Amino acid sequence: MIKELYTHKDTLGFLSMESYFGLRTTLMVQYWRSTEDLLAYVKGKQHLTAWKTFNQKAKNSDAVGIYHETYIILKENYEAIYANMPLYGLAKANKHIPVSAERTTAKQRLKMNKAIR
Repeated sequence: MIKELYTHKDTLGFLSMESYFGLRTTLMVQYWRSTEDLLAYVKGKQHLTAWKTFNQKAKNSDAVGIYHETYIILKENYEAIYANMPLYGLAKANKHIPVSAERTTAKQRLKMNKAIR
């Protein structure tokens, strides 16, 4: 699935993803251009086939748990701060804007993005 997303990201509307692997948890965060693009992908043949296959294999076992959350982030209504890091998360998936003299506090940055009115 991930290879497919990166191979066809422009046509699918997929922007980027991050994976986290812990002792008992694996987490994947994906960034999409729009909710419509995400919903179109999950209803597509390749994803539905893979999802059905996974469910068939996992349905009789409590060894694997799945949870899914979708958040709709309105344009210019978010903030992500990165220090001494490569492009990551939202900065990798979208436009990265460095902190400047006009953007030293969260209130300034969010106001500039019209999140605080």
